[in-house]
Amino acid sequence: MDSGGCSNNRRRTFCRVFALVAAVLFFSACARVAIMPEPEPDTGLPAPALTSPGDPSGAAPDARMAAAHSLTVEGYRLFEQKDYDGAIRTLERAVGINPADGPAYFYLAEAWLQKENLALAARFNELATLYLRNNPAWSQQADHQKKRIKQKSIETGAGSTS
Repeated sequence: MDSGGCSNNRRRTFCRVFALVAAVLFFSACARVAIMPEPEPDTGLPAPALTSPGDPSGAAPDARMAAAHSLTVEGYRLFEQKDYDGAIRTLERAVGINPADGPAYFYLAEAWLQKENLALAARFNELATLYLRNNPAWSQQADHQKKRIKQKSIETGAGSTS
């Protein structure tokens, strides 16, 4: 029968195509190159913590806290990219969701300091100091920020900040 030979040719062709496709898939997976993200510039500011400060009992943060923390991280990223207006908008949304988000107030103060609005920088620094008082590392950063705001105020003659 002739059809048996035809079937063998089809089977042989199918096997060759299958083997070729399998080899391409196998070797392309082995040759994969990992893309490394660019390192972020170091501004000397602390990055937001991976977990939001929240409840000291260790309970999982609720969805609102997680959303606020996510916005704080995004605001920090925008600040690092020198998009101060975008950072301010995003961080204001974060404190709208979680009014006790100390790092968001800290970054708001930093953004306003960069925009040279010392009155708003001082006000947000006061809030950051209030909400970060139980975290020694953040509290130290807020105190340092307050000194920088005061120094800038003296340099520009913008008056005193509390």
